[in-house]
Amino acid sequence: MTKNTNAVSQGRFVWHELHTRDVAAAKGFYGELFGWETRGVDMGPMGTYTIIQAGGKDVGGIAKVQGKSSPEWLAYCSTDDVDAAVSRAQKQGAKVEVPPTDIPNVGRFAQIVDRQGARIAPFKPNPGGPESDDAPAPGTFCWTELATQDPKDALELYKATFGWTVEEKDMGPMGTYYVLKRGDKQAGGLMKTMDPKAPSGWLAYVAVADVDKSFEKAKRLKAESCMQPMDIPGVGRFAVVKDPEGVLIALFQT
Repeated sequence: MTKNTNAVSQGRFVWHELHTRDVAAAKGFYGELFGWETRGVDMGPMGTYTIIQAGGKDVGGIAKVQGKSSPEWLAYCSTDDVDAAVSRAQKQGAKVEVPPTDIPNVGRFAQIVDRQGARIAPFKPNPGGPESDDAPAPGTFCWTELATQDPKDALELYKATFGWTVEEKDMGPMGTYYVLKRGDKQAGGLMKTMDPKAPSGWLAYVAVADVDKSFEKAKRLKAESCMQPMDIPGVGRFAVVKDPEGVLIALFQT
């Protein structure tokens, strides 16, 4: 059920934000693929921020890339103290790209980069925000996963930053999959990159009703296939594509 709470759920992925060079094109692609609606929010000198909605609920955002940064999905992870989380991350070797900053009427956030180059945003939302324990509905973000060149180093940093514990799962030839946990609940995942030349980064999963149909639709919309639909025994079915701008996004069906 959805509930309002003044408490902050530590270590929970609560927002996903697309950084893109072409906001209009991104709205068109993802709107067609996932059925997302969008609305604009006036951010004053910073321009208009695009809110993504699925089923009438705010689930993420779209912002224009700043400077020479590359397009990507940025995951926001909750913490009860952004400044303290950033300090813990720095002690583990993370770099601070955006120092702790207040977003009026929204909360406080920062942006850090781990030693393998993956970005994440510690975030403390203002009290009273919605928190849902329902099964993810189509069009909502349902999982967030780090593919990294150095799982051991990344685990030490993120456990210290967000207080996660880890459950290891043997994936056979694919190696060990690390389930990140906040208490007895799963928060996300972490694994070693299968391509030694691939950059480290967080991958967002979006729930869909039919992975195979969504995968084919993504290709018709000029997305590039990265991983064709496949089953995860006992979990679900997923696929991975690159959007027309080259940003990875995963499709997931339970």
